[in-house]
Amino acid sequence: MKKPHISLKLIFNIMVIGLCVGISAFFFFSKDGLNDLLHSNQSVLWCWIIVAVASQLIYMLMETIVIYIFIKEEYPNFSFLDAVKVALTGLFWSAITPSSTGGQPMQIYLLYSMKIEVGYGTSRLVQKFLVYQIVLTSISIVAVILNFNQILESENVALLTVLLIFGFISQFAVTFIICLFSFSPNLSRKVIMFFAIVLSKFKIVKNLNGIVDNIDKQLDTFHNSNKDIYKKPKILIPAIILTFIQFIAMFLVPYFIYLALVPDATAGPVTLITSQAFVNLMSGMIPIPGASGAAEIGFTAFFGPLFFGALKSATLIWRTISYYGVVFFTAPFAYITKGKSDEAKAAHEKLKSKDN
Repeated sequence: MKKPHISLKLIFNIMVIGLCVGISAFFFFSKDGLNDLLHSNQSVLWCWIIVAVASQLIYMLMETIVIYIFIKEEYPNFSFLDAVKVALTGLFWSAITPSSTGGQPMQIYLLYSMKIEVGYGTSRLVQKFLVYQIVLTSISIVAVILNFNQILESENVALLTVLLIFGFISQFAVTFIICLFSFSPNLSRKVIMFFAIVLSKFKIVKNLNGIVDNIDKQLDTFHNSNKDIYKKPKILIPAIILTFIQFIAMFLVPYFIYLALVPDATAGPVTLITSQAFVNLMSGMIPIPGASGAAEIGFTAFFGPLFFGALKSATLIWRTISYYGVVFFTAPFAYITKGKSDEAKAAHEKLKSKDN
């Protein structure tokens, strides 16, 4: 009888699930939580909750359209349904992996199974990520300019200021590293070759020479595609505009929840959009799937003065729409991606055997 193997990954996943369940239970069952709200005489305008859900769906739709624009230009057979699969796959794996690191690798697997060259698919996803980071950083800067008084008036002004500074630093650092990697062929080749050599030492990678030839080919495709994209404003400009709409749709979710829960709401959408930008900036650097714990703390810190006694309910509803709901909605694509990744690996092994 073999002893059951308990990996660190399994322990980590169990801890994250436990954290999510515990936090959700707290915001539901504790005093002034969602359970109290549902059993109180306070009226909830559920139509605004539906609008909040629709706003989150718009975020996901924009994600799909941007991917479609980036890939369709070179691969005419890439359908909108293919883009839906790639987008929702990325959203699922980003949601369940630390710092959203699992989304793009699984998207590359899926694109490869759709007969889209690895170098090209990787290049376009990196370009999309750069647009995403640039738009997000720009919105964050505007948010600080428009609503920095909210931080100054907070009881934890020092802590929030430090967290926001670290958030900005992490965003700039990630953007800089991606730019450096994307436009420096020598650097990217050295980094990839280093990992290939290390993996070959542990017998994980076999036929290192064949791998090197394939890496060179894919890197050429990757860097040529990077250079080519900036000659095509008809792709970049719509991508920037749609990504901006994507973020505004996501940042409006708390505003619609605010209209649903707070009678005689007086705060405008700009206030809540900038507050959500602060939450996103602060929690984005937390290396836990979904920034669990940090996201809820950030939401209560920035939205506390707005939601009054409905803060716990607002936090749980917001988290359900923006995170838990996304995970459940995109979960079926985990199975699709698993099959596709196996096919991609098999095809890659077949290609290597031909090279030999």
